[in-house]
Amino acid sequence: MQQHSRSIKSALKPLCALLLAGAATSGMAQDFQLSGFATLAAGKVLSGSRDTPLFSYPCPCFIADYGHGALYGPRWSMKQESKVGVQGTYNITPDLSATAQVVARGVDGVKGYLEWAYLSYDATPSWTLQVGRKRLPIYYYSDFQDVGYAYTWLRPPTDIYGWEVVNYNGVNALYRGDWGGWAVKSNWFAGREDTRDNLMQRIYTDVPQDVTWKNIMGADLVLNRDWLTLRFNYIRNNVQVWDKAGGVRTQVVGDPSTGRNHERQTIYGATANIDYKNWLVRSEYSIFDRSSYSYKSKAYMFGVGHRFGNWTPMFTLTEYKERNEFDPDAVQRDRGRSLTLRYEIDHSSAVKFQLDQFFDRSGPGLDYVGNSKAISVSYDMVF
Repeated sequence: MQQHSRSIKSALKPLCALLLAGAATSGMAQDFQLSGFATLAAGKVLSGSRDTPLFSYPCPCFIADYGHGALYGPRWSMKQESKVGVQGTYNITPDLSATAQVVARGVDGVKGYLEWAYLSYDATPSWTLQVGRKRLPIYYYSDFQDVGYAYTWLRPPTDIYGWEVVNYNGVNALYRGDWGGWAVKSNWFAGREDTRDNLMQRIYTDVPQDVTWKNIMGADLVLNRDWLTLRFNYIRNNVQVWDKAGGVRTQVVGDPSTGRNHERQTIYGATANIDYKNWLVRSEYSIFDRSSYSYKSKAYMFGVGHRFGNWTPMFTLTEYKERNEFDPDAVQRDRGRSLTLRYEIDHSSAVKFQLDQFFDRSGPGLDYVGNSKAISVSYDMVF
């Protein structure tokens, strides 16, 4: 997780202290719930077209997690995707609760970082108001992307799931209801996120960068009926990026000299998932539009699987492409395909095996990862 401002950390300390107090008081045990998840994963690149390092990453290489700057190289490694998370919720009153989640990742040196820290108030049976730090719901699996047990793949497809901001600090209103037999969930949110030495940008440049998404406003709508789940989302925000070459901080996205100190961004997404008998279909489409400086990206994934008792094989296709009129030779374009095999050990743990093939079709001006084939295995559990 990227570092964020001291003011945010200071504001969240009372919430964490409240959770710890609730856990430590035996008389309040019935008001405190503790849960967690863990992933022990290992992987390596079997072959690839790039034979020189990508900045600090040894190659041939394969991107396992854009948001946290995790790449597999030619040797077996466990740090890229192994993690453990613990979440606690303390019920202050029947309608008011406090939640915090700490996650330690191998790629971060197994240091614990605060991913979630928020207060929830049940205003009505249908509406919940929340304030604090949460995952930014860009994608269908965003809220539980760290919980490997929750999905079939070893990781959600990286052509879709990966951007420079993962969390946000702000407020949201969550709605749950029933519309003519459709189970409905909708989330309306606003906030911002400031990152220091952004982890995703390390894949693209050896110059440290700070990234800020401010004035975030968005909403999503999830509809479920029988075997079909649909999701639609919309987010808009302003983006600022600073280079820190030689210790000098220079703004590179947003130009104050022109009177515009940010660039506008709009995100659209749609998901359609099917769980019919033993068949499962997963599909998602996403657009990132920064038209104010002629940049736009589109990405999709489509996967089909089938459950055979405790075994679930799944095949997935992905694609990412972008355009940039200011620098058309440096655009990123790639495709991927993966074969996943999941074995359900019990109701709370699973083993997964995955083969990935990545096709780099980027422009000649982008120094990128190249083609690769990768293998990875994991043990996922919840508790």
